[in-house]
Amino acid sequence: MPFIQAVMPQFRDADEDGLIGIRGCMRAFQDIHTWYMHSVNKGNDVLPETYGAVWVYTRYQIHLERKLDYSGPAALTAWIEPQKSSIRVLANMEIRQNGVLMAQGRLESCVVSLEKRMPLRLQAVDFPSDMAEDIPHGIPEFRKLRKDAEGMQTRYFRAVRVSDLDKSRHMTNLRYIEMFQDAYDSAFWEAFQPKEMEIRFLSQCVEGEHLTVRSREEENAVYLAALHEDETVASVAVFAR
Repeated sequence: MPFIQAVMPQFRDADEDGLIGIRGCMRAFQDIHTWYMHSVNKGNDVLPETYGAVWVYTRYQIHLERKLDYSGPAALTAWIEPQKSSIRVLANMEIRQNGVLMAQGRLESCVVSLEKRMPLRLQAVDFPSDMAEDIPHGIPEFRKLRKDAEGMQTRYFRAVRVSDLDKSRHMTNLRYIEMFQDAYDSAFWEAFQPKEMEIRFLSQCVEGEHLTVRSREEENAVYLAALHEDETVASVAVFAR
């Protein structure tokens, strides 16, 4: 069965309009997946010490149907989708409030060795083989995002600080959406009103480095990239209407 957790929407996750949008939904997606992995004793509270490994998220996708308010609890649902990969886990997720679908999407993750910094097969951490469920849904496939910053303009520079770090000592995934949103001001986002977001993580960002954030605008989408100091791409993203 899918893993379901009811939570009260928190004002700390709100956008500048006071409602919970894409950024807050991404946090909820990470929460529900984290709780799901903890429920089977395979969370990042166990993997580092037991297996010398850690979960790393490689892609996020969110489709926002409508923003959440504070009229009632949000039901977060997650389930593992059947797949052939022995390395990656694909989790589908939904957020409903008062019985209404508010957001849906998916995330892709893998287990990485802390010593070798390389992905491990899921069997290396004794990941349960019977978790995948074939549940009908309307969640689109991941986009085929380009892994470069060709044609993009530099928007600003972003330093990685101590408050950005997670247990793996790299910049936590939740900081990326904020970093990309900061490429534009509030007037731009109020006019653009994105309903979809996807982020692909290509390499990890560490404390002390300075990232270059670039973007390219199209009629119904904004493409972004964060580059390391050596000009290699750390992450790419798209916000679409």
